[in-house]
Amino acid sequence: MRTFIVYSKDAHTSPIIKDLKACGRIDILLHSIISSLFASNTFRQDVQLHLILMGPPKSPKHIIIEYHKDNTISKKDLKKLIEMCLRRCKQGKTVQVHNGVFVDDKDIKTIIEEMQSLNKNIFFLNESGKHIKDTKDKELENGVFVLGDHEGFDTKTKKFLKKNIERLSLGPKTYFTSQAITIINYELDNKGF
Repeated sequence: MRTFIVYSKDAHTSPIIKDLKACGRIDILLHSIISSLFASNTFRQDVQLHLILMGPPKSPKHIIIEYHKDNTISKKDLKKLIEMCLRRCKQGKTVQVHNGVFVDDKDIKTIIEEMQSLNKNIFFLNESGKHIKDTKDKELENGVFVLGDHEGFDTKTKKFLKKNIERLSLGPKTYFTSQAITIINYELDNKGF
C-alpha cells in the first residue's frame, strides 16, 4: 500500500469551515484527497492518506482516509467529511469517523516515527532529492510520500524531515501538492504496484 502524508501548517482545525481558502487553504487538502484516493469512477484500494492540520485554534489534527468496502465518501462531500473529523477528534485517542476515516491529534514527528517502526520507506518530496525514476522499484512499492501544501513546512519540521528521511524529487519543476500526488500515483501505477 502506498501512503501519502500531506502537511498543512496553516489549515484551520475548527470544525466549521466557512471559506476553504480563508481557513488556511483547506481546498488544497480537498484536492489532495481527490488526487490520492480517487481514480475515474472508482476509489483506490491501494492508498492511505494522512492529512495533518496545524492551524488554529487547536492543532495538531491528523486525519487518515483509506479504502473500506462500505465507504460512501463522495467528492462533493469532502468539506463535510473534514468538518466531521475535526468535530469528533478527541485528545489522545484515535476515533473512527466513517468507514475508512479516522482522526486523532498526532503530530508529523509521531506519524513518521510510527512509519519508521514499521520499516516503511519514507520519502520527503523535495527538488534536491533523488529523482523518482532513479529510485529502486522495491523502495517505492509500499512507499510513504511526505508533501507540504503551498506554504511547505515550518523550519523545525523541515529540519526534522531532512535529517530523518530520504528526499525524493519529481524533477526541476515545482508542482501543486495534488499534482505531485497524481504524478506519484501515475509512476507507481505504471510500475504495476
